[in-house]
Amino acid sequence: MTDKIRAIIWDLDGVIIDSAEEHKRSWYRLAEREGLPFSDQQFHDTFGMRNGAIIPILWGDMPAARIQELADLKEAYFREFVRDTAAPLPGAIELLTALRDAGYMQALASSTPIKNIEVISEVLGLKKYLSALISGETVPHGKPAPDVFLKAAAELRVEPPKSLVIEDAVAGIEAARRGGMYSIAVAGERDLPGLKAANLMVKDLTQVSVETIRTLA
Repeated sequence: MTDKIRAIIWDLDGVIIDSAEEHKRSWYRLAEREGLPFSDQQFHDTFGMRNGAIIPILWGDMPAARIQELADLKEAYFREFVRDTAAPLPGAIELLTALRDAGYMQALASSTPIKNIEVISEVLGLKKYLSALISGETVPHGKPAPDVFLKAAAELRVEPPKSLVIEDAVAGIEAARRGGMYSIAVAGERDLPGLKAANLMVKDLTQVSVETIRTLA
């Protein structure tokens, strides 16, 4: 393969799978178990942040050990829910397959805890497409810092300028830019200026093919 782009780095939630509902259910179950307040508005206001930041926003300051205890319980609930409901978003598996068959290296790089990534990977059979699974928990800084994408490129042994990130979040597109990588933004029905900073913005992955990616390079 002689294309300039040699590696594809995938975000997970909002790109391969939409697990927002499972996350919301887990927070509600945690709040009910602990007798704490929780609302849809609080969920939307904090979605995408790390648990260590979300919990003090929701329920006030508390010891780090208590924050970790609640975070671990919430993620255990999430894995229970997502194991039963996980389904790929339109075009995701088809593009993963086509890119693998065309010889591209592929990795998943998500802020999601590694245990969650492994469960979703198992349910959707992602390991037959991906050479590396990278969690944001393993790098110093979260998006929009490029750390998780740079680690994925290093795992694939591909230089960042020959890597392309597929993302749905403004912070992820900015992280790809800071890492010197190409990017595709999966926008759905959103028209966010930050997503337009990507090399290409699409509604969903049915609009992306191997040829689309070759053209970007």
